[in-house]
Amino acid sequence: MAAVAALVLGVPQARATESFQQTSVTLGYGFNSKYDPVFGYGTDDKKLAIGQVEHYGVWEYGDNYFDFEVYHGKGVGNIPAFSAAGFHSGSFADQTKLHYLGVYNNRLSMAKLTGTSFAFGPIKDVYPTVRLEVSDYANFHAVNPGVSFDLAVPGFAFFETAFYARYDRFTGDTRQGANLFWRTFAIAPFTIARLEFTFAPFLTVNFRKDDRGVETYFRPDVWLKVGDTPIDVGFRPEWHTYKRTAAEGGGRYSRVTPIIMARWRI
Repeated sequence: MAAVAALVLGVPQARATESFQQTSVTLGYGFNSKYDPVFGYGTDDKKLAIGQVEHYGVWEYGDNYFDFEVYHGKGVGNIPAFSAAGFHSGSFADQTKLHYLGVYNNRLSMAKLTGTSFAFGPIKDVYPTVRLEVSDYANFHAVNPGVSFDLAVPGFAFFETAFYARYDRFTGDTRQGANLFWRTFAIAPFTIARLEFTFAPFLTVNFRKDDRGVETYFRPDVWLKVGDTPIDVGFRPEWHTYKRTAAEGGGRYSRVTPIIMARWRI
């Protein structure tokens, strides 16, 4: 896996001028943002403001994706039971109003690298890939080397799925080694009464190495293009579920957080 990471991140970027790129700035407001010990998005009053900058670019041998998110709210990330035990939400302690998340994803196209088609059945191309993540919440960071596939799926303009070996660390983590991490993202444009929509589902399934078991996160975004402007408005019913620890009372944690959004495509 270290060799995969070195390959993906070590390709010279001097010739990596992007032939296609899209950058966007998104603002969102969430309701029912209850305490979430894993993500730390919850707030004391369940109201959450979100700021996000994304960039996607295609270059000669693959593509890059960058995402930076900021979460703002009353006591965001503060888990009362954790604070009582001395585990605070991050680098801003337990009374913070701000948390951040950064993600960088790099893929190399085997078809472009070798000049040979890797198409087989629904598979359009194969990519060695590395996903890097960092957050101040619980001082989290992760390196995820793996393999990604572009798939031909009817009705979708883009459909990508990836499987990673996930090496993550965070405050209170006592487990070592890697676990399987699965991520899928797709784009499906559609039109209703001359209105242009985009369905953009994003799914991660984390087969965790700790007591939380299988963690599932799903956000099926729906976007509406505002006329001929570079503005979109959207809705995200964000769903997150995993096992509670014994200290949290056991059972299953689950939340659905409705989020309304506006996006400017630069």
